[in-house]
Amino acid sequence: MEKQKYGMVLPIILLSYFMIILDNSIIFTSTVKIAADLNLDPQALSWVSNAYALTFGGFLLLGGRAGDLFGRKRLFLIGLVVFSLGSLLVGISTGATMIVTTRALQGLGSAILAPATLALLMDSYTGPLRMRAIAAYGATAGIGSSFGLVIGGLIASWFSWRDGFFLNVPVGILLFILAVRYIKVTTRHHSSSGG
Repeated sequence: MEKQKYGMVLPIILLSYFMIILDNSIIFTSTVKIAADLNLDPQALSWVSNAYALTFGGFLLLGGRAGDLFGRKRLFLIGLVVFSLGSLLVGISTGATMIVTTRALQGLGSAILAPATLALLMDSYTGPLRMRAIAAYGATAGIGSSFGLVIGGLIASWFSWRDGFFLNVPVGILLFILAVRYIKVTTRHHSSSGG
């Protein structure tokens, strides 16, 4: 009975958040293969992670504020597009400059997407439902990190490191379609609970 009250919004939010975390874990488990495939020296390889971290951290507050000003759903959709496009470009990278630049683009997409997921969760649920949704959101972070290392290791061993990034593209498209259909448009002053 209570499950139905969550509707499709919570699965969309959790899956998009999981996708962001999983992506980072895949990088950690695939560094050796990425370096070998693209002939990266240790400095260039470190920038594959650093470029993402810098753009993610640098634009996170701006992404959250933009969601307040222009609408959480709109920013969520933009974040999905930027992140998915970044994933595709990482997957087809041919050298150090391209993979570092496209990882930075992914970081920007995550900086837009991550605050929008939490804001949409807060807008979509109230009371005990909101508390359980927040708990599920927090659990997704831990599960995503743990599973990401396992899944990233399996992808790197059985397939190509590129496949881990290509996987984000159809998932991102699916989430975009579902979000357009099921997530309601939120206004600037939607939240009435304060804080």
